[in-house]
Amino acid sequence: MESMERSRSRPLALLLCTASVVGCAQGGRGPTPGGPRDGGRDASALPSDGGDTLDGGPAGTDSGADAGRDSGPTLRLDAGPDSGAPDAGCTSAAECDDGLVCNGVERCEGGHCTSGTAVVCDDGITCTVDRCVEPAASCDYVPDDSLCGAGESCSAATGCMAGCAESPCRLVAPQCGCPSGQGCYVDAAGGRSCSAAGSNAEGAPCTAPTSCTAGNLCINIDSGGGSTPVCAHFCSLDSQCGGGLCVITLSDGSGGSIPGVTLCTRACDPVAQTGCRTGAYCDIFQESAGSMRYFTDCAAPSVGSGTQGASCADADDCAAGYACLDPGTGDQCVHWCRVGDGTGCSGLTTCVGFTSPVTIGGTEYGVCV
Repeated sequence: MESMERSRSRPLALLLCTASVVGCAQGGRGPTPGGPRDGGRDASALPSDGGDTLDGGPAGTDSGADAGRDSGPTLRLDAGPDSGAPDAGCTSAAECDDGLVCNGVERCEGGHCTSGTAVVCDDGITCTVDRCVEPAASCDYVPDDSLCGAGESCSAATGCMAGCAESPCRLVAPQCGCPSGQGCYVDAAGGRSCSAAGSNAEGAPCTAPTSCTAGNLCINIDSGGGSTPVCAHFCSLDSQCGGGLCVITLSDGSGGSIPGVTLCTRACDPVAQTGCRTGAYCDIFQESAGSMRYFTDCAAPSVGSGTQGASCADADDCAAGYACLDPGTGDQCVHWCRVGDGTGCSGLTTCVGFTSPVTIGGTEYGVCV
């Protein structure tokens, strides 16, 4: 960050909290930083079809193409009944039948018994022992943990899986419970399932819940009824969020949230407007309950056009990077800035902090007045 000179002193009115200023103990007309752009918002999960549900993709996807049949017993062509003597010839198929079905139906051709074609059982799972069961010639697939690596077990549905304390799989990294190449995602019913892992990293645009890399989920951050999907990181602790907070929950479509699912906010820059995907902006929010901490996050849409000094009714009237509050002369758009070096302010404006400091990640934020 470029070094800049220290900002001038705060106006007395703001220090004494006599104007309608954000953070003043006696309140005032000005909104909380981030204001109408909901502070402790619940980011609704991105539907793949524009609806209200997630499409987690098919569960139990094969862990990879089998290199031929898997490790079950090798079935060979049957040569018919073995009398221990040279073939004496035959006149009908019944004379050649060995009474087994799995090794194929024997025939009598040209006076000699001809072997049948064995039934092939192959489920595409490399750690199951595949076999044909008499007398119905049905296939049986038996998981064998010894065919997996250390610490893994064999699932008849998905193949070798790492031991996992969460069922059916763990969302928070390091994920477990899914075969190699798959990730654990939230499915349409709010449950968990394994799906082929996507390629979009945390913070990147995405197209469907499972288009993000394992450990991330595609959610819609647009509060205006549009669609601005972005990959958000699963978490259980703030320390897993790279400077953000582990506070985002997913709507269950009935006014509540999906239990056991929390995602990170985005540690973006509200002053320089960096760190968010195209079509989104960075703003400052506050938790709606608990510690009431401030945090940055990406949001959409940025519909306003008001810049420094433009009148506003709420933050949606202002452009990205601006808050709507009353510095003592009426509600207007004011640019976010960094207290201490004045970054974000230009011309004759000064970076003014709040009576109750808005500090995020060691940086104190104010507005230009």
